[in-house]
Amino acid sequence: MYISSDIPNYNLLGFPGTPEDFKLLKEDQWLMNTEVQYQLVERKGLWHLTMIYIAIDNPFKLICKKIDTYNSEKKAKTFASILQRGIRKDARGTLKTNRDAFNICSN
Repeated sequence: MYISSDIPNYNLLGFPGTPEDFKLLKEDQWLMNTEVQYQLVERKGLWHLTMIYIAIDNPFKLICKKIDTYNSEKKAKTFASILQRGIRKDARGTLKTNRDAFNICSN
């Protein structure tokens, strides 16, 4: 199996993990029913990719996990869509959060 060099491998960096790194494993029950989205932000010519796990039953419960930075927007979107399809539970993306749960008033 080929693993891209753009995905960081923290095992090779020579420092131990922190308890924060295992937070996703401890809270894995609610992560089974999540919608997986991604966020791309441009800063100083680099595109920063963040994966967002949103609970279906409570959209206020979410986890944001920074993945990596990329040189181009096209490359960042490609990696984001590949990771999104691989991470989410349902291959078709049918698990969706209620967008009206936030009761946002546009006035």
